[in-house]
Amino acid sequence: MTHFLILWIISKQTIHGYGIMKKLNDFFNFEGGNCEMNINSSKIYPILSKMEKKGLIIGEWNINENNKRVKYYSITPDGVQVLNRIKDYLSIILTHPSWIEIIEDMIGREINNEKCN
Repeated sequence: MTHFLILWIISKQTIHGYGIMKKLNDFFNFEGGNCEMNINSSKIYPILSKMEKKGLIIGEWNINENNKRVKYYSITPDGVQVLNRIKDYLSIILTHPSWIEIIEDMIGREINNEKCN
């Protein structure tokens, strides 16, 4: 799940590792929830390195707004293909009656299928 979220974040903008960590921590910070997911550098950078070795993302060193040298990540064509396959799979899930029933049961409300199709 984290790999997918990282790939999705990078697909939206060229971003450095710390920016990805902030977005992931915001994503997992449920209001009033007990989500104990804490993304830190010891978790994120090995994932980024693996994704880069697989050719899903590319990292380029640049200077940030604080005049520090940081690595910015962007998605590659192979990464776009993987992300599109995941999107296709999610579309299938959100149109399959059994999956809709499970998801609706888990969230306690109906899913608006018009947005999913």
